[in-house]
Amino acid sequence: MKFLQLATGLCLVFLCMLLAPAIHAQENKPAVVEASGYLDDRADLIKDDLRQQVIAHCREIEDKTRIRVLIKTMRIANLADGQVQVETFFAEWIRSIGLDKRGILIFALLPEGAAHGKVHLRVGIGLKYLVTREMGEKILNQVILPNNAINNDGLGFLEGVKAIRRMLLDELKRDSSRAGAGSQTFNLKGFLWTSKEILLALLVGLFLCYIIFFVERCPRCNGALKVSSEVLKEPGVNTLGLQRKIYACERCGFSRRKKEPVYPSGKAGLIMRLTGTRRNVRIE
Repeated sequence: MKFLQLATGLCLVFLCMLLAPAIHAQENKPAVVEASGYLDDRADLIKDDLRQQVIAHCREIEDKTRIRVLIKTMRIANLADGQVQVETFFAEWIRSIGLDKRGILIFALLPEGAAHGKVHLRVGIGLKYLVTREMGEKILNQVILPNNAINNDGLGFLEGVKAIRRMLLDELKRDSSRAGAGSQTFNLKGFLWTSKEILLALLVGLFLCYIIFFVERCPRCNGALKVSSEVLKEPGVNTLGLQRKIYACERCGFSRRKKEPVYPSGKAGLIMRLTGTRRNVRIE
């Protein structure tokens, strides 16, 4: 009986492990947005052959940038009341899309029986850094309104969506290029080649410092002294050794001998260099 219960529990655990990826993928799958989520043409300003193009561009914008674009048209009795209606609708709509208020609304209001009205463009607070007021006015005044004035088939809305699409995708490419430039690996050869003049000057400076401060000069003829050394006493574990350095000038024959301590190797020698030698350590 216990074995049967254990086997049943293991089967359930195994089944849950198999179904978990599918459930997780289903939860993370983006919701399918209806066509009315991109185009709500109640005023019937856009012809059927342009509707699908507008919706296709809006879908592409949301798929690539996670930004919702909605075009809404409506007939209204009094155009003076349109401002309040636009603001009320936009406040509710931007909260309902669930994209961190990354939404763009193009709302066209026309009086009853009139061929022309007013177009409003609203941008969610999540896009204030990207779509500025100047950009919005440029899209309205130079793209949407001129095309709608010339054509009565809604071509201005299609051109406006295309302009928004180009602007957002260009910004996405710039962000990708900046991110790619920030994640590039360090190229040592390229760095050395681009800074070769600085490295050459640094090497020359180090060489001159070595000549001036570290090369022993002959006190008679100022020539370079040849240095040789011989060990007089090998260093112990905790004791210093002794060596004799011989400085000789091949030009004038000057020579000088100097005794120097030899530190032990390893950790003991490093400690003696840092802390100094003890008094009971003698060099003989």
